[in-house]
Amino acid sequence: MGFNTWSFADTQHISFAYLEAGLKDLNDADRHVAVQLLAKELIRDSGNEIKVFPLNSMAEMLDMIEVGKVNYVIINSYLYLTGRQKLQPFLTDEIWGIQRAQEAKENYVLVVAQDFNYQNLQSLLGKSISIHKDYLLVNFYLNYLVKKEAKLPINKFFKRIKDTRTDSQAVLDVFFKTSDSCLVPQYIVDLVAELNPSVLKGIRIVHYSGAKFIPALVLRLKNNSVDTSNMIRNNLLTLSDNARGQEIMNLFSIKSIKPINANALQDMIKLYDEYQSMAVEK
Repeated sequence: MGFNTWSFADTQHISFAYLEAGLKDLNDADRHVAVQLLAKELIRDSGNEIKVFPLNSMAEMLDMIEVGKVNYVIINSYLYLTGRQKLQPFLTDEIWGIQRAQEAKENYVLVVAQDFNYQNLQSLLGKSISIHKDYLLVNFYLNYLVKKEAKLPINKFFKRIKDTRTDSQAVLDVFFKTSDSCLVPQYIVDLVAELNPSVLKGIRIVHYSGAKFIPALVLRLKNNSVDTSNMIRNNLLTLSDNARGQEIMNLFSIKSIKPINANALQDMIKLYDEYQSMAVEK
């Protein structure tokens, strides 16, 4: 029996924690409601109780994990990358990948106007870029690209970095030439083009990251009973099979939550470790 999964009168008490910084696409009220609904759906018809902890920092999450107050974690993958060394001793090998599109991994693309004279990344030195900074992995990949190719921080490489409200707005900024470039998941370009086919005539993709990124994860900690683990696993597997589950995924703007192998994280881990080792000009 885990530290925080105890049983009396056949009732198990389970706790989920999430970092609010990784779910900024939702406003405060929607974010908490969505996570609460997800948690309740994962114990549906079981008679068990579940508590959700919205946390402000990785340090706060680690403190709760270390004293056994958390059984499952919902975490943005970028925050997982930054804290994985400290998280690892408490994690099992059960990992769930949260997908925003049909593909298991996202491909990030650099987009410029069709008539922009792009030769390589240096062509954007002193230019402008639009990016939805709340997509933490996209923001990380932009920092990685610029650090690797120009050995500069992005605020010294670009003349202007526009933080857009959505990824689709970043694409439209390039189309309407209010920004020279944008970095977005490829499925966002496809979605914008589907809604407005003329957009493709005004933009072009000049860089592909390749399918490497899983935006968010559900992690099972070691302090779980077998019964709890089986229940949560079965309910995650069938989440999309009912109307309530579909509504919850719509709240999060996600397509699915699927079990993944730890090896599926290696592309992101390799990029992050490479980024950490790169020098940058002051």
